[in-house]
Amino acid sequence: MPSIAVDYVLFDLDGTLVSSTDAAEEAWNKLCDKYGVDYSTLSKVSHGSRTAEILAKFFPNVDNTNNQAVKEFELSIANDYMDIVCLIPGSIDLLISLDRPTGAHPGEVFHHRKWAVVTSGSPWVAHAWFDNLLKSIKKPEVFITAFDVSKGKPDPAGFALATKRLKEIWQDDRKEVRTVVFEDAPVGVQAGKANGSIVVALTSTYDKELLFAAGADYVVEDLSQVCLQSNNKDETVLTITDPIPRGEEAEYGDDDDDDDDDDDNDNE
Repeated sequence: MPSIAVDYVLFDLDGTLVSSTDAAEEAWNKLCDKYGVDYSTLSKVSHGSRTAEILAKFFPNVDNTNNQAVKEFELSIANDYMDIVCLIPGSIDLLISLDRPTGAHPGEVFHHRKWAVVTSGSPWVAHAWFDNLLKSIKKPEVFITAFDVSKGKPDPAGFALATKRLKEIWQDDRKEVRTVVFEDAPVGVQAGKANGSIVVALTSTYDKELLFAAGADYVVEDLSQVCLQSNNKDETVLTITDPIPRGEEAEYGDDDDDDDDDDDNDNE
């Protein structure tokens, strides 16, 4: 069982903490039907990408002034498809464990969190998940959404900003720190690797071959296969209890039906 020793932990949201991929697909499919857009083409690049980018590329006639179209679309995911949205197994337990020092008394937690969320989703849908499914966890201090960076994944800007803010909160003046990224999309994996992070990818949305091809260090089925070994101010050690072995890897970025384009979907 491989172990990962890091200073900070960075989580994607949709498809990593919350299983919302089906809801996003339903919403995109409905919009494609309305405007006569080929959903099969859109679906290759939608997951992990920012909604504004997908709207601009596939729906140029939709007025997104002041991100109003983004807001309406993403709120529809959070409000209209809750019956098909659920938590990724193990997400709550892992987040709770990261808040507690090793050997802590009951109820004792760190003064600050050592983990952050970095999502391609807008604040509306991202915060909505912490207002319902993740309500018991509450939003982390460092919460990076699509509106916080000028470039989306696979650019590492979001993960870099989250790392910077975590260091500021912990008054960490080291130039280099160790981070692990949890992701479900190839573009997110690429962003994590570009950030210099160890990347653990979940097969909640994509097959292992594409995730390994994108650069994932480890691939797991869900977060129940990740557990906390030790946790203190200076170091967090995670164990991958059941990593999926590498197989014959696909070439990420090819034009095959199973492959992805540069971008992912929105809702992380």
